[in-house]
Amino acid sequence: MLGNTACKKGFTSDQFEDDHLVVLAEISAGDSVRIPVGKTIRVGNGNLLKFERVNDATVTLKEENTRTWLLQPSYAWQYANNPTSVFTNRKRYKSNTTYSIEISHPTMGTATGTTHIPPLPKWNSIDTVSQVHETRNALAVTVNFQDAADKDDYYIVEGVKELLKPGKYFIYQGVKYDYYTNQGKTLYEQVKNTPGVILRNDTVSINKFLRLELFTEDPATENARFENLHNPFRRLFLTDKSFNGQSYTFKFYVDKQFFIATEPFQKGRVRIQFKAVSKELFDYLLDYEKYKTDFGAIPANQLPSPTGNIKNGLGILGGSARRERIYYFDTLW
Repeated sequence: MLGNTACKKGFTSDQFEDDHLVVLAEISAGDSVRIPVGKTIRVGNGNLLKFERVNDATVTLKEENTRTWLLQPSYAWQYANNPTSVFTNRKRYKSNTTYSIEISHPTMGTATGTTHIPPLPKWNSIDTVSQVHETRNALAVTVNFQDAADKDDYYIVEGVKELLKPGKYFIYQGVKYDYYTNQGKTLYEQVKNTPGVILRNDTVSINKFLRLELFTEDPATENARFENLHNPFRRLFLTDKSFNGQSYTFKFYVDKQFFIATEPFQKGRVRIQFKAVSKELFDYLLDYEKYKTDFGAIPANQLPSPTGNIKNGLGILGGSARRERIYYFDTLW
């Protein structure tokens, strides 16, 4: 079994279906509601899927089988290049809470999915230091955390650089306005001489990320089961099989290649994330890692799909609760 996994040839063709609703959503405690929804069609020789937008679906989100919210497709600029439609709501997700979605479409029927967002992982300490690892300049990160004893727990580590663009804002009558919107620029010209109205520099996320390569020497990771630990990973995967209910120290390394931008469009901030995740999200992303394929960011919008938890559809609704550290290495202004 390990030998077959290590080949990393890709997913088999019988896993591909066309004209199905697809959801690719990691829902994380504290984030506002954003659910990418689309449909799939077979392309090329039939071994790949292409996403198409679906704006005529009815999408509802239920929290703990009690409260229900209707989501609306967003036409905001940051989603303009998404291969799927993004359905949103101003509500924010809670940790240690179960959520269900239902997507009803007039021709493709109804797809559903359920997941649980775990409690926030409990960090005891975190330490970082610059260090050379595998001949690369890296940020060595050591996290000591407390595992819960009442259940099986699943953890994922990620490192990304969030790309930012310069912006300007001002506050008027307690409300923050983006100067680079038509509304903001018009209002600023009207109130710029008002005492207390000051135009300030800001940075704005453009909803694009550079994935940072990760390394670890920890043999307890799931990564060690299918890959040589001298190689880089997109994500690191850890279960509590060997330390259930105990504190555990986990060390990993983040390649610093993109920490400082060499081009203006690469400027941003580095986010190092330690997540407690639902089992279905853990298993789904582990498949992506085995085949060196990135979740939700495939060239030409084409995506092989492992088995998920969306009934009458494809994809995943997975819960996560993250601790993170944010670092600024670029001069943004």
